[in-house]
Amino acid sequence: MLKLLKAIATTGSASGLTLLLGLLTNKIVAVTLGPTGSGLLASYRSIHEMAAYLGTMAGPTAQVQALSSVEGEARRRRLVACVWLTLTGMIIFSLVLLIGAPLIADHFFRDSSADTVVAIRSLVITLCVALAAVMAAGLINVSGAIGWLAVVQICGSVAALILAWPLATAAAGGLQLAYVGMILVPITVQLVVAGVVCRKKGWFPSLGSAFRELPSRADLKHFTYFFIANIGTGLVDNASMLALRAAIIETEGQAGNGLFQAAWMLTQHNLTLLVGVFGVYLLPLLSMQHDEGERRRVLDETLPVIIVLTVMLAGGGLLFMPLVLRLLYSDAFLPAIEPLRWMLMANFFSALLSTFYTLIAARGRPLISAVFNLPWYVAFAGFGISVLTGRLDVSSMGLSDLEAIGAAFFVISILRLAVQMVLCWRLTSYVPALSVWRTGAVGFAVLIAAAWIGWSAREVDWLVSVPAAAVVCAMPLLLLNRKRLDLLRTSIRARLGR
Repeated sequence: MLKLLKAIATTGSASGLTLLLGLLTNKIVAVTLGPTGSGLLASYRSIHEMAAYLGTMAGPTAQVQALSSVEGEARRRRLVACVWLTLTGMIIFSLVLLIGAPLIADHFFRDSSADTVVAIRSLVITLCVALAAVMAAGLINVSGAIGWLAVVQICGSVAALILAWPLATAAAGGLQLAYVGMILVPITVQLVVAGVVCRKKGWFPSLGSAFRELPSRADLKHFTYFFIANIGTGLVDNASMLALRAAIIETEGQAGNGLFQAAWMLTQHNLTLLVGVFGVYLLPLLSMQHDEGERRRVLDETLPVIIVLTVMLAGGGLLFMPLVLRLLYSDAFLPAIEPLRWMLMANFFSALLSTFYTLIAARGRPLISAVFNLPWYVAFAGFGISVLTGRLDVSSMGLSDLEAIGAAFFVISILRLAVQMVLCWRLTSYVPALSVWRTGAVGFAVLIAAAWIGWSAREVDWLVSVPAAAVVCAMPLLLLNRKRLDLLRTSIRARLGR
């Protein structure tokens, strides 16, 4: 538990600072560009993220797992495969962006102007930089240099904040390439800093020799399972989200896309603050750990912490949604509350889902998990598109179109977690301890109460929300079993005795 808390303190503080910097950047962009400009930036970012996700080929998870699970010459050979897979991804998806830019501009952006096509093709630069940065960050993670990994994240966020206003101003003036610049700046800085750290950690000689050696069949075979899982889920997931966003743009305009992006980004920031912390800690640890009893102990200690922190973050967001949207965006974004409240509740299940997926990935079995997750992406996008195009009428349920999409995300998150837990039981024989289930039940009850208090508020009721927030902040007490509680009491008495 102490090692876990130390890892949380290291990566969590960095993730929190990165999150704060990112939210300040979003505030500048939202005020300068409004919902319409924010929606357009989200569109460019969606294309970039899809290309980058698919371009990693075997994926960053596979890289960390593959290099952490072996040592010496075996690790060097797998590094060769990582390098060549990254180069392959750069080439393939750069060509996709260059050739497919007119189609993307016409069918996704609904704008086939020359400026938009040029901006989409310029995303090739962001793609190549992002893939190199992902690989460098993976090497830092394998080295166990979590502190340096945090520095890399923070430096990119600082750069994005510094240049947010001039780039957003240029974008407001009609310069499409400014949107690309807002994506490129932070990942370029991250690559430079990560490169310096990789050199410090002694990776450069191995990286240099990797270009002069072809990967072995055995190493490529190891990555094949991750590659198929990554390319399959990545393609379906990203294509589904792009289709959903295209439907939002078609029916609600870029302003509606901006509202959806605000809810989605706040939800993902909230989730990433947890997943990023535990992913960095758990994936290498579980990949190196081959003792089932020890692996079970690590998970039984980690899951309650994840539950408690999820409830604190999501619960706080639910209690103060109007304040958060005003501070980080503007009054024009208040309608985003409707999907946001459902998505924040879904984070309770999404955070746990990510942990169970990490366990399966660490054991080298991501393909089975990917196959079972594919239908959920299609179902979510399909439901959203059906609602937006009028094929499903949700008005009789008292839901707006965007709120119905948020509610669907909540329901699907529950079902995905249930399936993932069954998979973990079948593939790894892991079932959470009774204490984990108790913590989860109490935590979810607290989250439901927070959602009920802040559900429809357009103004924060301070007399109710502040005491409720105090209760939510008391969630860490659930981590105190009898032994830890006795230790805490002894410590308090000793201090009072002084």
